[in-house]
Amino acid sequence: MECFMDDELLYMSAPGKINLFLKVTGKRPDNYHTLESLFVPLSSPADDIAIDLAAAPGTITVGSSDIMLPGGMGNIAGRAAELWSKRACVMPHWDINIVKNIPVAAGMGGGSSDAAAVLKLLNDHAGKPLDDRSLAETALELGADVPFFLKPEPAMMSGIGEIAEDLDFVLPEMNLLLLAPQFPVSAAEGYRLMLPGTVSPLAPGLKTDLLNALRTADLEKISALIFNDLQPGVFNKYPILEILAQRMTQAGAMRVLMTGSGPTLFGIFADSKSRAQAQSELQAAYPEYRIIPAEF
Repeated sequence: MECFMDDELLYMSAPGKINLFLKVTGKRPDNYHTLESLFVPLSSPADDIAIDLAAAPGTITVGSSDIMLPGGMGNIAGRAAELWSKRACVMPHWDINIVKNIPVAAGMGGGSSDAAAVLKLLNDHAGKPLDDRSLAETALELGADVPFFLKPEPAMMSGIGEIAEDLDFVLPEMNLLLLAPQFPVSAAEGYRLMLPGTVSPLAPGLKTDLLNALRTADLEKISALIFNDLQPGVFNKYPILEILAQRMTQAGAMRVLMTGSGPTLFGIFADSKSRAQAQSELQAAYPEYRIIPAEF
């Protein structure tokens, strides 16, 4: 996360993420699903978060470049600021502005990343009244994957998405292309649409095989091993996604996968040239959709 602070303005970029695999392993009594997944933060696209410290005492406002996003406490960034002020015993006086570059409700964790950026900016500016553990606990109250974005590094995630295990190697560079349709799919909907029989333990050896393929930068094996348990159900309801995935494959993608609960798709390409050609071809065919390169 790029970070900037002065006496009146705090700034941070808030990255999106993709899931290189997502396995739903169970369901708790509180109806949260447990999972195993590989979260990978993206340096691009990323939201831009700015906090103006000159707001009136006792106020928290939230504005966004995306008119579809709610303001104030209806926005998770506003709730993050409010919760941090209570935990840190600091009077709020913040105007939060979000420039949205990450698609909304798209399976990329944009809202969670925005919330984490607000928590980190406020806590750092105040001299860290909350230690790392307390800040992570505060983040978890906002959402299962918000703690991940406090320290956005590639990690194996488990539990309900709040338990992180860092990788012991650097991920290889990949030429990724994102395709974001112009309709949202919430996480709740993505899980509700799961096909019967989806929930099961992760197959023995699969995680090891995928990590070995990533460690050796074997794109063919990576492409063969990645999967998303939520994809079949979401594709069933939104058949356009299957069509788009096929078009990305026809345009040269080695593999196309939905990230998170969707509907954003990402394609893995052999090199930057084939990715650029695919982007041009797909954007011409689907001018209403966002089709953008992504970087780790």
